[in-house]
Amino acid sequence: MRKLTAGNKINFTVFAIVIIVIIVLLIVCLRYVMGIDRTVYQIEPNTFVYDSENVPVQIENGGTMQAKWDGNYHIDTVDGLTYNVGEQSVMYNKSSGKVSLYGKLYQVLADASVQTLSGQSEFVNFSEDRFYKLADRKYLILSDSISNEQNTIQTRRYLLVVLDKAGNTLLLNNEINARTINPMKLVTPSFTFDIANEKLTFGGQDIDLTKIIGSTNQYEEKIQIADNGNNGQNGQNNANGNNGDSVTQNSSSSSSTTTINNNSQTIINGSVNGNNNNGGSGNNNSGNGSGGINAGGTTGEGANNTPLDKSIGLRSAFSTASTITVNYNVLDPEGKYQTVYINVDGGNYSDTIALDKSDTNYKVTGLSPNTDYTITLAAREIQSDGSISEKIEDTLLVRTKRVSTAITVTRLSSSKIYFNLKMDSSYVFDSADIVLLADGNEVDRQSVNISSSTSSNGWSSSLDYDYGSEFTIRLENVIYNGNRIDVDVQAKIKKY
Repeated sequence: MRKLTAGNKINFTVFAIVIIVIIVLLIVCLRYVMGIDRTVYQIEPNTFVYDSENVPVQIENGGTMQAKWDGNYHIDTVDGLTYNVGEQSVMYNKSSGKVSLYGKLYQVLADASVQTLSGQSEFVNFSEDRFYKLADRKYLILSDSISNEQNTIQTRRYLLVVLDKAGNTLLLNNEINARTINPMKLVTPSFTFDIANEKLTFGGQDIDLTKIIGSTNQYEEKIQIADNGNNGQNGQNNANGNNGDSVTQNSSSSSSTTTINNNSQTIINGSVNGNNNNGGSGNNNSGNGSGGINAGGTTGEGANNTPLDKSIGLRSAFSTASTITVNYNVLDPEGKYQTVYINVDGGNYSDTIALDKSDTNYKVTGLSPNTDYTITLAAREIQSDGSISEKIEDTLLVRTKRVSTAITVTRLSSSKIYFNLKMDSSYVFDSADIVLLADGNEVDRQSVNISSSTSSNGWSSSLDYDYGSEFTIRLENVIYNGNRIDVDVQAKIKKY
């Protein structure tokens, strides 16, 4: 028998390793495929769901749903449309008020234990609060009452909560499609959910949700230290009255820096460098700032002119197919902000809009459906020397909703096709035609009744034909805000 050379032995070893790796991969793939839910679920008419990209979808006439080889559930509607709704799906039926859950879910209980669910779960009673982790940085709340601590957001039944890695939050259900930047806590009668920190306080226990299937959340809580000008060190109090400043403080052996609201102040060895309007004699002293504030931290007869807190920020944004409502806060007791405004950019839209500082929301109109818009909040601020500075405070990305317009064939006779057209009331067309094609050829056309189409029951009518076996009804010549737009709204039917 011929002996293997050293080179042949190496080749044989590499070949064997490759074969083993292939076998292991095949076993893993087989186990994954076998673990996929193969059940075919019936989806009822008038069901609302978000797809895998968090785009809202209205299933008007029902359909079926099944998990494919990729592990994602796919809905096939009776209208011939297909939607990928991801590995887990939450559906709300507007007719029955039922919420249906699909896929592998992790229910967090009041005693901090976790129950794993799979397949289908249905709920019509929401008096018992329930909390689920669906996936990394994705959660679901079921409750009769869901709100944030300020009650600026209120909803019920269910709420999907999706975080990005920076801790920003997307809140989704059939009523809300909002993105928030600032950290938020959601409250139900039974628990409090600290979203950005992924902490749940439930039944008197604090539960770290990152320990359930892990988390890629990179949010870090910012610690702000307010300096009100009355803090002392080595028997002296030091302040320049610029509340919200960046402070560098040196002791005999070390130094520390605290950043507050992006302004600048320096304290060195217990004295303030800069301009200080101190107590004592009431004089405006320039230099080391000693003498106006005594060791006990109290001021003399003069006033310590500490600027009042001011701030602006975005709270949330809610979208329809053609609008975005921006919720914001402005705190400006001394009138330091000359102008507060938002920039809106996306699609073919770009605009700068001045905001009313005394108001808390603004609706941006004339937007395109299913389009990402960047909302930037900024302000022009009057400085102490009279100059104007400009600063961007907050930015968020908001997607407008997809146009919810559907054509449903209700009856087919020997010479007529009866249909119902239901159009999105938040994205009302100026005009449109509805066209019937028989075997690819146009055989009839009507102008759409816009007011009836945007009503709750939609517009019912019929189109005529005298031949054909395959029919398509579709919208054409759609005009919105004076411009022709492209829409893909159609229904198909065969005559057997």
